[in-house]
Amino acid sequence: MEIQVRARGLPGAAAIRRLAAGRIGDALAEFRDAIDEVAVQLSDINGPQRGGIDKLCRAVVRFRDCSAIVVEELGQDVAGVIERIAQRLREHVQRRPRARLALSV
Repeated sequence: MEIQVRARGLPGAAAIRRLAAGRIGDALAEFRDAIDEVAVQLSDINGPQRGGIDKLCRAVVRFRDCSAIVVEELGQDVAGVIERIAQRLREHVQRRPRARLALSV
């Protein structure tokens, strides 16, 4: 399972990329044999000068069977958005019958 993280318009982008890759990697580790790659985009919609609920995280999980899921999360705090998206990705992947079958093989 490969995880690619891009952060745009966020201060401390390198640390944010590491946080996102680590948290999402941990959340999906159980399913790594069923997942080909995870592409994550983090951005500050309004830019760093303006606050508000404008931190966007969009994650695309591509499975080895060529299917995919897309999950988006919007919030005020980038760390909170990363935490919520990791939880949601895990929940979505757990519900996939093929992901569970990959665990038993």
